[in-house]
Amino acid sequence: MNAQSERIFNPFRRVLVPVMEGTDVTSALAFARLLGGRVHLLGLACLAEGTPLSSGTPIARRLRNYLERLRDNGDIKGRNTVRVSYNPWQDLLAFTAEESFDLLVLEWPGFLGALSAPPAEILTRVQCDVALVRGPWKTQVYPPKVVMPLRGGPYAELALRIGLTLPHRELQVLNVVRPEASGVTEPSFHGLERIFPSLPEVKYQKLVAADVTGTILETAREADLLVVGASPRFLSADRAVPTLAEILLQQAPCPVVVVKTRRPLPAKFSGLEGELAGKGAISLLVDKWFAENTYRAEEFDDLDRLVRLKRDQNITISLALPALNEEETVGEVIRTIKGALMDEVPLLDEIVLIDSNSTDRTREIAAELGVPVYIHQELLPRYGARHGKGEALWKSLLVTNGDILAWIDTDIVNIHPRFVYGVLGPMLQDPRILFVKGFYQRPLRTGEITHSSGGGRVTELTARPLINLFYPELSGVIQPLSGEYGGRRSALERLPFFSGYGVETGLLIDMFETFGLSSIAQVDLLERIHHNQPLEALSKMSFVILQAVLRKLERRSGRPILEEVNKSMKLIRYVDGDYMLEVQDVAEAERPPMIEIPEYQAARAGVKST
Repeated sequence: MNAQSERIFNPFRRVLVPVMEGTDVTSALAFARLLGGRVHLLGLACLAEGTPLSSGTPIARRLRNYLERLRDNGDIKGRNTVRVSYNPWQDLLAFTAEESFDLLVLEWPGFLGALSAPPAEILTRVQCDVALVRGPWKTQVYPPKVVMPLRGGPYAELALRIGLTLPHRELQVLNVVRPEASGVTEPSFHGLERIFPSLPEVKYQKLVAADVTGTILETAREADLLVVGASPRFLSADRAVPTLAEILLQQAPCPVVVVKTRRPLPAKFSGLEGELAGKGAISLLVDKWFAENTYRAEEFDDLDRLVRLKRDQNITISLALPALNEEETVGEVIRTIKGALMDEVPLLDEIVLIDSNSTDRTREIAAELGVPVYIHQELLPRYGARHGKGEALWKSLLVTNGDILAWIDTDIVNIHPRFVYGVLGPMLQDPRILFVKGFYQRPLRTGEITHSSGGGRVTELTARPLINLFYPELSGVIQPLSGEYGGRRSALERLPFFSGYGVETGLLIDMFETFGLSSIAQVDLLERIHHNQPLEALSKMSFVILQAVLRKLERRSGRPILEEVNKSMKLIRYVDGDYMLEVQDVAEAERPPMIEIPEYQAARAGVKST
């Protein structure tokens, strides 16, 4: 499997299509094949009670041959299984319980009739998600226009997940409401409505109509496929009026897929269904983003190809190295990156060191290696000098010229060019990506012992829990605090920067809220070994990151959350056998977007005029 195919959103990797003699499964197979996973065909041979099972050998043989023909004719990847029994319905139940399938696809109505089991029982007892497919399938229409009438019920998220997985030329979500409900969004639809802006392929339309069913049927005339969730009443035998799903299965002028999740319906609705649907919608969005926007550095190790992409797009690339007292590692970092990505191939146009007023030989080493050096406290003096990594990154925009700007930390012990070209690759390959975060395994050193994992403690104990709680769309970002990342200047210059350790968190949140989730990607940089910080430093870092998230929440809610007193941190000291408190000011301040700074505007005007 190549790297590109791995990034295709495909939650249905194992699909089961049961087959019985004399039943037509053409539409079910066509639908299952379009989902892109491995299709398992289960042949069910039914014998009359009292007949020896051994007498089913001829039927089993015919079924195996039939399954092979279906597989060959449909170019289906997967395997075949044949079961002989007196009760094929129980066989199907047992098989779905024994093996893990993502979706069971059943032809409607022929196969269900052959099973001799009521739909309600089938849809409630099968141990996987279910799709009922009613054809005939329009094989000549590819890719199809898919319409999904959704109200946000228990199965709407699955319907949308299927719609996003299917190849389509248009994907339309249709929310039809009656006039009396036109001004109100059903609680169960809030989650879906929230994610539509982050799904550019979805065309969302809300219609007000007295005849909901008639409106959907009329829309179906222009569709090649309807995908709809089964309503709770669809499973009930005690009903006088047919459900929307039943009417569509019987009357729609195009093929119909009715879906039901494996999650059982509650016996009594509690009002929490809207919250569950919202969580499911966010999960769908994050799953899709993770599948499509997660890369590996090895995908971009053809440096000549990256240089061609850079030249074709007529862009320049800068690398800024933030540093504070890194004389032990900064030289090797510069030699490795400069040698591979400037001297051997012209991927980088410039490398600069942004120093935080080091007291060791960091600046001297960089200068000896031909890298321009800036002390960030001396840049833009009229705005005051602040300490912190974020301040260095913000000011690096001023002293670099590249259309793409990347940053890597200068304390990396196992430095390799992949830390830079891995970050640049997604942006060079896909112009829609504006921001790339690196992630990696982080061994933890304790004394002379190196543990294979355990690094990134602030990430796992502070940053990711906060992001999952308040910004769940970003919960798929593996290491939001990694120091290896980059972005397009056109985006970065429009974002505020926290001056300290909150900078990574702030940029990630602002990039999402300003440009959308699809503008962000992440790349696996394998392993990063660096100098681990003491626990007290990590505690301060966590305190700053908490402030950063709360500041973003203040902006979102439009009301203050942090008071001035909250910016001081009480550190516990143990001196001469006694405990004491030491109060330190650990405040996280924010710089405005660099594009608002007149000195930057003048510098960029000079770059554009040359």
